Amino acid sequence: SELVRTAWSSASSFRGTDYRGGANGARLRLAPQRTWGANDASEIDRVLGVLEGIQNDFNDRNSRRNVSLADLIVLGGAAAIEHAASEGGFEIEVPFVPGRSDASQSETDVDSFAVLEPTSDGFRNYFGGGNSRSPAEMLIEKSALLELTAPEMAVLVAGMRVLDANADGSSHGVFTATPGVLNNSFFVNLVDMSIVWSRSSIEAIYEGRGRDSNEVEFTATPVDLIFGSNSELRAISEFYASDDAKESFVNDFVAAWTKVMTLDRFDFDS
Repeated sequence: SELVRTAWSSASSFRGTDYRGGANGARLRLAPQRTWGANDASEIDRVLGVLEGIQNDFNDRNSRRNVSLADLIVLGGAAAIEHAASEGGFEIEVPFVPGRSDASQSETDVDSFAVLEPTSDGFRNYFGGGNSRSPAEMLIEKSALLELTAPEMAVLVAGMRVLDANADGSSHGVFTATPGVLNNSFFVNLVDMSIVWSRSSIEAIYEGRGRDSNEVEFTATPVDLIFGSNSELRAISEFYASDDAKESFVNDFVAAWTKVMTLDRFDFDS
């Protein structure tokens, strides 16, 4: 989950409106992106420390070919997803194309990059203060910036939840008994009619209770439940919740994930 969060924090800064942001440059390790509210600075420090050790070891042993930290951040996310899919019974390969480079702090205008900071990221169930629109509306805006279709948005949210990749390690929307395993459990439990949803005592948080036991099985945010209440997203959810869509879900998640990881790769056709 840490590798997935780190890769997402890096690549999902891309904006299709002005083509800024993205994983290229590895600016996640630089100010101001390193300390954005949606990112966990201490976790990023820990993960990047490990990746930098791998980078140094590889580069010390290869005089003719070096690897950038920008590439390793994306590759780490890919490796984590492959492992998570394997734990769920699917052997897959997440596409990866190297070629990213690392920017320096002197090449990064802090004030200019500060305006890219997300105040909301529904894919990580993050909703900061000062937003005038709802979490669900902000999710749609984030998806538009990432040039995602409705099904791509749906599988990414569902996959990020079961991979336990929420900001701050929150358990909201993690509709699975096996966090860290890539499967369609988010959709299965979302449309399960044996679970009754109602508001909790905490603002903007909902409880999913067993219809018979009345025990709380899951908690959710409005972003999670929009996939069950909106008619178009409900249809997508029911498709991926079916028993014969398990492999399709994994493959579609990988395709959508790869799309986000390569949005800023203008040097090749993704």
